[in-house]
Amino acid sequence: MATDDKPEGKDMPARHPGRLLLAGLVLGYAFDLLFDGKLPGISVPIFALVLLAGLALVTRWEAASVTRANLWLPAALLFFAVMSFVRASGFLLLLNISAGLVLMALIAVTMTQRSVAALSLPALLIAPVEAIVSSLLHAWQITVHVGRHDLATAARPTGRQLVPILRGLFIAAPVVLVFTVLLASADLIFADRIEHLLSPEFFEELGRWMGHAWVILIVGFLLAGGLAYAVRQRTAGWANRVAASPAGLPRFPAVTEAAVVINAVNLLFFLFVLIQVPYLFGGQLNIDPAKFTYADYARRGFAELVIVAVLILGLILFLSTLTPRNSSRQRLVFNLSATVLLSLTGVMLASAFKRLLLYEMAYGFTQLRIYPHVFMVWLGILLAWFAVTLWLKPGRFAIGVLAAALGFVATLDLLNPDALIVHQNFRRFQEKVPATAGDSWRDIDAHYFARLSEDAVPALIAVTDQSAGQVRDVIEKGLRSRTEAMRSDPAWRRWQSFHLSRSRAYQLLIDRYGGDTSETSPRP
Repeated sequence: MATDDKPEGKDMPARHPGRLLLAGLVLGYAFDLLFDGKLPGISVPIFALVLLAGLALVTRWEAASVTRANLWLPAALLFFAVMSFVRASGFLLLLNISAGLVLMALIAVTMTQRSVAALSLPALLIAPVEAIVSSLLHAWQITVHVGRHDLATAARPTGRQLVPILRGLFIAAPVVLVFTVLLASADLIFADRIEHLLSPEFFEELGRWMGHAWVILIVGFLLAGGLAYAVRQRTAGWANRVAASPAGLPRFPAVTEAAVVINAVNLLFFLFVLIQVPYLFGGQLNIDPAKFTYADYARRGFAELVIVAVLILGLILFLSTLTPRNSSRQRLVFNLSATVLLSLTGVMLASAFKRLLLYEMAYGFTQLRIYPHVFMVWLGILLAWFAVTLWLKPGRFAIGVLAAALGFVATLDLLNPDALIVHQNFRRFQEKVPATAGDSWRDIDAHYFARLSEDAVPALIAVTDQSAGQVRDVIEKGLRSRTEAMRSDPAWRRWQSFHLSRSRAYQLLIDRYGGDTSETSPRP
């Protein structure tokens, strides 16, 4: 059942704490089975599905009502889980798993509460901490509740028998030990079994199983509490209290002071933009070669400009939070000043984007250049959303931050940066070096391709078939080394580690090279 409006209420104990603990232990076992000692692969979307199925089951057990506006959270969690299976890039895997963890925290905090879109930025930022701490507290509460229930039940018919049983086991231990020694002396086969049971290998295996048990218990305990917290009745949790009560924060003296601060920065940025325009749109004709080259100009500044944009976003957010605006005139002055500053910052961000593009055209594409490029696009979108929230949607900036962060990761997933780097650098190489030359491999940095993930393998094979000379030899050598490394590494072959990009790359490499990884290049 889904609803949007539920009355506020106090925390109520779980209706079925035993079932919640059992669900947590099942999820803990699934976590251990899928991830312990294995590379992430198909295990990530499988665990996400199991987790969401557990959430649905617990919601039914506890008769909880889900907020309709938050139903996109499980869908987004599944998307990033699937992209962890599709993209092999280590950085993208980190981003996708991080996005999934943030979404899991938001599900725990808001799924049966208010819409996540209504959270303030501080509430959004503390949501992961709230999810962890509250999950631990709820896990402890339901564990204590189950323990008390079991003790109360057991005390009636069997409570008096517990002490005699423990006393009997204590007495029996030395007796069993004596007879075990005698029987081992009497029979060699029995002695061999006892010796095997007490061998270092047995204790090593026992330690390994105890390690699995601890993982299952710890993860299961946390997830049981998370499920209990996610399906709680509506209550004023941390996120809701922070969103609803900014009281206690220091207030800026007046809107005048804030406007002076913002417009002083506006003046500085306006002068900077005036200087930037001829260089950005006039190109090399406006640059004095005696002072610096166009490549020098392109190489410098984009990181600093991005940092400036982030700081401006923080400055306006800070002043917007702390500056009282009680009249329509005060709101107009502040919003207009802030909008001008956001617009000028957007122009500076466009300058940074253009500088980075010029740098890529001059020196080629890399991961550390593509990631900031995509980041700048989403930062620009976030600046525009901030301007909208100032005028039309006060209090909704936080959902824009979340959307921009998830959009940044999703864009990289859909772009496939490693394959894009190969295609763009090879196209740039073809435009710069005649196809007959084929020996200017340094112009394409073919050695860099070997450091890319398996996402780049299909593009590398296509580029190899179109290249010649030393470029082809360097790329071929990297592909053969990758083939041998994948063939000799069994870690990625486990079913839990099955990965779409790795599997496809390995199949293409085996089809191309077979069992031969010698230096002789195959004919395309």
